[in-house]
Amino acid sequence: MSMRYLRALAALALVAAIAGPPAALAAPRAVSEQQELVNAARVTFSRFGDDPDQTSFREHEREALGYLIVPRAWRVGLIFGGSGGRGVLVSRGRTGEWNGPSFYTVGTASFGLQAGVDVSDIVVLGMTQRGMNALLSPTVKLGMDASAAAGPVGVGVGRPPRPDTDFIYYSRAKGFYGGVSLQGARIRPDDHWNAAYYGRPVTPRDILVRGSVRNPGSRGLLETVDVSARVVARR
Repeated sequence: MSMRYLRALAALALVAAIAGPPAALAAPRAVSEQQELVNAARVTFSRFGDDPDQTSFREHEREALGYLIVPRAWRVGLIFGGSGGRGVLVSRGRTGEWNGPSFYTVGTASFGLQAGVDVSDIVVLGMTQRGMNALLSPTVKLGMDASAAAGPVGVGVGRPPRPDTDFIYYSRAKGFYGGVSLQGARIRPDDHWNAAYYGRPVTPRDILVRGSVRNPGSRGLLETVDVSARVVARR
């Protein structure tokens, strides 16, 4: 084997090492926790819109100024209980476009004769500007800093009058309970998740009001919300 041939083989090996494995063999890039939550929020919102039992949700959807979507909220209980989860908030901008998402945590404590564990999807509709402004603060407690009411669920509910409340929330329980109560829940922006998703420190006001930051990964969620709101508005 000639020296020239050996040098050619060495050069090819070096190029291959620098280039790395072919695209077909390369490991897929891991999806971040933040993007997974955004993707789950899109699915959750679609399920509420498609659920034939959620007639009230669709009626109030056209009036909502924003949606706090909490996929896989959990609730545990054995005498003492609690519930919580992570969610994303999207809101209507000044010109009608949708901004977000901004990441939030939701948590509450409860006391009562409880037993079991359940998981629920929750969508909170922001019905007033007062309520949406409250979500820009470091923390908001439902029932104290802002009012909230559980939306009715069921076929034939019809269009109820718009309740005099800042938020209406809907849940789809998958466990032992028929739903969850958000009375007394504390909702807080998650600054760490917002910074991770947008690549720099940002505030909910930057994301939701100014619309000064965007992440391409949120396009599917925002399009789903926008299309759903337009369809409902035409009914």
